[in-house]
Amino acid sequence: MNADLRMTDPPAPDLHIRESLDWAAFVRDDWDRRPVLFKGVAHGRPFALDEVFRSALAATARSRRRLPGEPDNSLVTLDRLQQLDPTPWMPRREDGSMAGYRQRMLGALGERRYALVISAFHSYRFALWRNEREFFAPLWRHAGLPITGAITTLFHGNYESTPVGVHRDRFATFMIPVEGRKRMRFWTAKPWADAVSTLPDYRGHLAGSFVVEAEPGDVLYWPADYYHVGESIGGGVATSVNLGVPRTEHRPVYELEDLLVDIGQADALIDPSAQLLRALMRDDVPVSARDAIDADGVLADQLPLALAQAWRLSAQLTDPRALAARIGALSLQRLSAGGFEPVPPRRRARALTPAQRIALSTGERVLQRRDRDGWQFAINGHGLRVQGDAAIERALLARMHGGEAARVSELLRGTAAHRRAAIALLEWLDQCHGLRRLRD
Repeated sequence: MNADLRMTDPPAPDLHIRESLDWAAFVRDDWDRRPVLFKGVAHGRPFALDEVFRSALAATARSRRRLPGEPDNSLVTLDRLQQLDPTPWMPRREDGSMAGYRQRMLGALGERRYALVISAFHSYRFALWRNEREFFAPLWRHAGLPITGAITTLFHGNYESTPVGVHRDRFATFMIPVEGRKRMRFWTAKPWADAVSTLPDYRGHLAGSFVVEAEPGDVLYWPADYYHVGESIGGGVATSVNLGVPRTEHRPVYELEDLLVDIGQADALIDPSAQLLRALMRDDVPVSARDAIDADGVLADQLPLALAQAWRLSAQLTDPRALAARIGALSLQRLSAGGFEPVPPRRRARALTPAQRIALSTGERVLQRRDRDGWQFAINGHGLRVQGDAAIERALLARMHGGEAARVSELLRGTAAHRRAAIALLEWLDQCHGLRRLRD
């Protein structure tokens, strides 16, 4: 189909081409207004090809481990047909690279087309998440931090067009090609009249569209109100990562969910329809209530167990003191996440030897906030709460924020209470990717 489409591709009348990442000018002139193609501004950043492969391996490994009924963040289609068991078609460690994965797929499929789509892509490897956060941090200073977090999605394959077809998102989108050329087709208004939200076969609506092609090093932006579909170019394999910034259809329930589940719990946030409140409740509550309604049809004074449990949980979550502390903790976590949630999970605890020299990770800072009964800390989207004045923790962080490197034994000098508090803080920092281990 693409060969026919190339003969009818109209120009892109609304496209603005920029030669640099001048985020202030972009927000002033283009944000929410028109598509923009940034040329040659993202070579190797924020998504290096080898890091994309490692992140894809981590994401598909989670897909293989999921239990029946759990949402799957990795989707594979072969000739537009979604595979119920995508495991044979996912990246494997023995592929060695995205190029190795591509060659295996092309050799196995021949003329058939394939697509690999991974959602919540930034949440699986810290290195990729950190690079994406740093790349877009200057944009948030001008446009504002996304309240409920930006989304990141990997698209890879030689699929003829995006499996879902023409659609519109509630997100403004930045598409960053990592390998191969990628074509996006746009409509400024809904191109069909049928009561459907997506259109896989759009050949009858080409006249009202325009196309933009991007290559590695480019960044392509389009506003949330543009209908769009991705297309392959000449059947070639392309890899791109899309960043979606929520702009429309924001629902209060999204904020409520944030108050219930930590932004570090990636598995709970991958599925947008997940019942997060239910996840906090017991799963052995009876589904029927004996004697809940009397013969006259009146509800008994005692609530059925399920309703009583939901009521108690809601009361606990909305206690003014508990809610204020939760809002403060969430605010710190969100700021330290830099707009990209869910954040990568903590890494496993690693022993800190007394002779080890350590310092805060380059460019990192631990955010701090005092609440009624203690102090809250956050780094890289993860939070820690310390009861009381947290004097030991705050003094240690002040020393580390000055850029000082020190041996672990030096930081642990003091009373037994000082040692316990310092060890707990350092271990938390290390698990949250906040420490550098230095060589002598």
